[in-house]
Amino acid sequence: MRTKSLALLTAVLLGAVIAPPASAAPLDLHEHWDQRCSSCHGHSADFSRRSLTVENGVLAGRHHRGDELARFLRNHYLADELVEPVMRMLAAQVAQPPTFRERCARCHDTAAEFARRSLESRDGVLVGRSSGKPVGDYLATHGRLGAAEIGPMVDTLTRVRREVATAP
Repeated sequence: MRTKSLALLTAVLLGAVIAPPASAAPLDLHEHWDQRCSSCHGHSADFSRRSLTVENGVLAGRHHRGDELARFLRNHYLADELVEPVMRMLAAQVAQPPTFRERCARCHDTAAEFARRSLESRDGVLVGRSSGKPVGDYLATHGRLGAAEIGPMVDTLTRVRREVATAP
């Protein structure tokens, strides 16, 4: 019995040494939100616009601000290494108008799904995965966005593409 226990302990310890930590791989923040948070809070952008504010560059909730909000998130089912990235994602969504949802979602689902499926960064430029065409150039003739909306949409999609880092 002792030999089995020792063998099991050795296998577990060896597995911990050989297997990379779960946080080593980039995380898709939107998928994480969808799997862990959306059942109570809904879509992250809707939640952000409805429940959060950014005051003097600091994300704030109804009852928590700044470090207090970060501490709350750590105690509210969010791993330490995800607190800052999720807070940045939510703060960006607070400030972002729902242009993608209003103009693009009918055909392209969510911005996160669209970014996973159809976008990639090449030499620092966001491009369509299949066309290779810069998204800003494409939007000039697609989606009926005004000229002033194209830059912010490219910025939004670039940010979302970074946030879905595990996408191919």
